Amino acid sequence: MLIIPAIDLKRSEVVRLSGGDFTKITRYGADAQEISGNYLAAGAKRLHVIFLWGAQTGKLTEEEKTLRSIIKTRDIYDRDCRIQIGGGIRRYGQVENFIGQGIDFIIIGTSLLIPVVLEEGFSKNDLKLFYQRGGKDFSEEKEIPEFDLISRIEGEVKEKIIVAVDYRKDETALSGWEVSVPLTPHYMIKKLMEKGYRKFLITNVERDGMLEGIDTASVKNILEKISRGPDKPAEVISAGGITSEADIEALQKLGRKPDGVVIGKALYSKKIDLRAAIKKFQ
Repeated sequence: MLIIPAIDLKRSEVVRLSGGDFTKITRYGADAQEISGNYLAAGAKRLHVIFLWGAQTGKLTEEEKTLRSIIKTRDIYDRDCRIQIGGGIRRYGQVENFIGQGIDFIIIGTSLLIPVVLEEGFSKNDLKLFYQRGGKDFSEEKEIPEFDLISRIEGEVKEKIIVAVDYRKDETALSGWEVSVPLTPHYMIKKLMEKGYRKFLITNVERDGMLEGIDTASVKNILEKISRGPDKPAEVISAGGITSEADIEALQKLGRKPDGVVIGKALYSKKIDLRAAIKKFQ
């Protein structure tokens, strides 16, 4: 099981949210380049970098500059370490640009999920209502600027895409976790597998950054339901709430365990020692 440390960026700051709430931000005053170097020195074989400002607004600014420093650090320490990035990536040109910079995996959520929501019979007016409930206005240009992105991504590029299927209870979360739609995460994953996507990141939004432990039951439920039948995902990474080695052990014992786990605030709060966790579980 891959142990994947997280670096969440809001503009150029390293931060963490609590429960996906953008009003509850913990700032660490830490340098992203230094943090990535520490993670690489501890033996990390994949880094998880999220543009929080991009996820919330759909705009990427200073975060891209910080990303370049992380890539440079990776290339110095360990070129075999993979970097996965996400947050506000909604155009094919962005995907090509990041792959060209040396990024290994691109995490995309909203712009791939909304077309599925519409295919399932919900209207754009329904989406507007879902967004209003989340305190946001639905902007088609911002959320799905390239509606054909879901079918445009093909071949080797598709193999580099990790679809983010975030969830609150039994609903799928969109647009920086601020909006929920009444479709279950396992159903969304199955629909995306029908379109040829094989890598997924599932995040329990309510547990993320709360240091309250992982909800093993929800992870187990999703993994079991998407693993039935001949068509199975190539990779599923779990995130949200991992607070101790006991949480990782609980996932490790599942009949269908995740292929990796993302750990964020528990590392900054020193509740998990990255080097020890990698040695024990990876």
